[in-house]
Amino acid sequence: MAKKKAATSLSVTTADNITIAGGAIAYPEKKAENSAQQEVMARFGDGLPYERERIVHEARFYMAQSAEAMLEAGKRLIILKENEPHGEFTEIVTEKLGMAHRTANSIMKAALKYTSPLLQKNSLTLASLGKAKLFELMTEDDEDLAELAEGGTIAGLTLDEVDRMSVRELRATLRKDEAALKRSQQLVAEKEKQLQQLSQQLTDKTFPSAASDKQAPLDTQQWVTLTLEGVGDRLKSERLRLGLSQESFAERCGVKKLTQYNYEKSERHPDAGYLIAAKALGVDLLYVMTGERSDEASALDVVRDEEEAEVLTAFRHIPGETREVAKRTLTAMAEKKTARRRA
Repeated sequence: MAKKKAATSLSVTTADNITIAGGAIAYPEKKAENSAQQEVMARFGDGLPYERERIVHEARFYMAQSAEAMLEAGKRLIILKENEPHGEFTEIVTEKLGMAHRTANSIMKAALKYTSPLLQKNSLTLASLGKAKLFELMTEDDEDLAELAEGGTIAGLTLDEVDRMSVRELRATLRKDEAALKRSQQLVAEKEKQLQQLSQQLTDKTFPSAASDKQAPLDTQQWVTLTLEGVGDRLKSERLRLGLSQESFAERCGVKKLTQYNYEKSERHPDAGYLIAAKALGVDLLYVMTGERSDEASALDVVRDEEEAEVLTAFRHIPGETREVAKRTLTAMAEKKTARRRA
């Protein structure tokens, strides 16, 4: 009797990764969503699982609505992008949604911007401005936009003013404000560099004088006490001479009343910006800083206002400097200017 042939085990895997082995059918396990997909779904998915057709339908619906709906469409686009391969996402955007890839990117960026934790509670307020203005405001800081929505300003404009102006006017204002900010930052950087150079020059010039007088080096605290002794009292006397109240003087110099009080009590020392404003009111800065009244040929007329204030405040940053050395330096600078005028 012939032996029965052993049965062979047949295993076939289809294109859909379905495996048929020994008469049994094994379906592939669904891949777990990666952390990025989970994060996107948690943030934008409204608690629903991912379904391509539903998301495409919702995106198409919201695209036809207001700026608020545009943000909702942007959220759906983000979900699609995170869950679909790049090629298929591009096809969905261009074929099923009928928009340029660049436009889709802008909408997604807007959704990320205006649904951020800082702006989420104000998204409806900002959305009332319309889609075009939301795009123009996208480059602004979240903090500034939150302030605008809560009654503040951005680039000097209130929310009502932004709402009333055209998109072109808003774009021009924002660009002008950005250019002014860049110029201001450049000026600050240049002034800081000039101040450092000036401080070094003064240090090089004044240290020999101190050495020739056989003066022992002073520590920083001793030097500050010497150079700024009585500044607060003299500042107060100048304010009273001008007939201004503490509050009024502080406001004109761009500081709070408490700051002015601290200055006059010598609990704090004025900075360059404050001194520039004070001089514009008629304060004799040389008297405030050194105790000597200035005249027409004084050191106060040596340089421009900004540089002058920096010179006077720079002394407290140079170890070993004294009031006497400071006076001699200012006097020498005044003499040089007078000589240049005569020449």
